[in-house]
Amino acid sequence: MRNLLQVLLMILVASPGLVSQARVVDRIVAQVNDDIITLSDINREMGELRQELATRYAGDQLEQEVKKAEKMVLEELIRQKLLLQKANELGFGANIDLQVTSAIENIRKQNNIKDMQEFERALAQQGMTMVGFRERIRRQMLTQGLVQEFVSSRITLLSQEIERYYRDHAANFTTPEEVTLSEIIIPFGANPAEAESRAGEIHARLSQGESFATLASQYSQGPTASKGGGIGSYMTAKLNPEITAAIANVREGNITSVQKSKDGFIIYRVDTRKPAAVRPLEEVRDEIRNRLWEQKFNPEFEKFIAQLKEDAYIQIFAETKEP
Repeated sequence: MRNLLQVLLMILVASPGLVSQARVVDRIVAQVNDDIITLSDINREMGELRQELATRYAGDQLEQEVKKAEKMVLEELIRQKLLLQKANELGFGANIDLQVTSAIENIRKQNNIKDMQEFERALAQQGMTMVGFRERIRRQMLTQGLVQEFVSSRITLLSQEIERYYRDHAANFTTPEEVTLSEIIIPFGANPAEAESRAGEIHARLSQGESFATLASQYSQGPTASKGGGIGSYMTAKLNPEITAAIANVREGNITSVQKSKDGFIIYRVDTRKPAAVRPLEEVRDEIRNRLWEQKFNPEFEKFIAQLKEDAYIQIFAETKEP
């Protein structure tokens, strides 16, 4: 079968005169063992990606980016062919139709679709048929089963590795300090000295226990006055450096000294202060497990693909290569 296919491919590639009299709407881009990948296969995968690239690039740069994307799509299609071929060769397709039917039924229920007729109409709106959708699910299940058997199942992950990663990357699991602030703003106006005096008086009244919200509503001339001076909650690290310095040693519920800004005088109150804290290991264990698993999976998967390529006949035709 492969020999005959190779002969036909060689004739088509080497003898363009055979098709010169007809309008060429497709062509063979690559051969992977007994399967082929066509230009229409690549264009189908490139649809949305090409539109996305067009929003970011133009002219020659767009053309270059499209070519890069096409090469990546071709590489992915080759991988898919190899995985499917190996899965079929090893008999992973046994009873697959029942599994596909069950998977599609679960998808229907999860999306609250009344029946299969409504499901088919939904697929049609996305430009798909039920036959095509079933084939896509079938391919996914076959390749997932193969990868599970020959890659995922061979990855081990020990509790000690998770704990060591947690210790070594504690900063990644630390919730930063967060504060909730209120403010009273007294602008310079025509008489900065008078504004400073007014700010000092308000500060004294606050120190004696008067309501911050009440005084802010009465005297503050900032945009937050109508809200009792409330600014909101922020991570301390993302605050303006001047504010960070002003509230550095201020405990929750206390006020700062009168701060001079470029526009006037400000008094801050630290309404709440939530200190930085490292999230417990049990809270992030699954997150760490996923990170470590991915770190181990990717190189193992690439090794598996490399072996499939080594054992396969792969031919990419000249029209897809750089000159």
